[in-house]
Amino acid sequence: MRAPWTPLASSIRWSRGKLALREDGWRLPDGTERAYPVLAVGVTVGVLGFVEPERVVLVRQFRHLARAQSWELPGGGALAGEAPEAAAQRELREEGGYRAERLVFLTRFWPSNAYLDEVAWCYVAHGLTPDPLPADDDEFLERSVVPVAEAVRMALDGEITESVSKVTLLQYALARERH
Repeated sequence: MRAPWTPLASSIRWSRGKLALREDGWRLPDGTERAYPVLAVGVTVGVLGFVEPERVVLVRQFRHLARAQSWELPGGGALAGEAPEAAAQRELREEGGYRAERLVFLTRFWPSNAYLDEVAWCYVAHGLTPDPLPADDDEFLERSVVPVAEAVRMALDGEITESVSKVTLLQYALARERH
């Protein structure tokens, strides 16, 4: 039987704001040791918010990596110590402009489990009422309310490319199809 992967050490090499570059040392099953870089981001959330029974809120904002505007679901990173559901409610208010009466957990996934510690928590929000919080100081958002079928089509056709939004929409559509 092979030896297990064994963690040895972890150290932060660089940090700025919410991000940190961490290096994790591991002993591999063959006995060798290796250091792996990890971009430490933490918990992120995405919220499929139903403003009406078949209409959802999307936000569009500029994303510097893509050098383009990006249609997305309201969402973002959790604050230190903030539970995913609380982060989802806060992000829905900051980006979408609504408070949810009820948040339903949809799925959880790792956007990239090789070099990114980010874990995405995806929710469906019902009973929305206007209750905006100020957006982050670097967010310049455009909001739109669209049929959920249109949002799913956008995810399928590559108009929505951000992973948390895409997975949330497609997971919702597939789960809905099953029932």
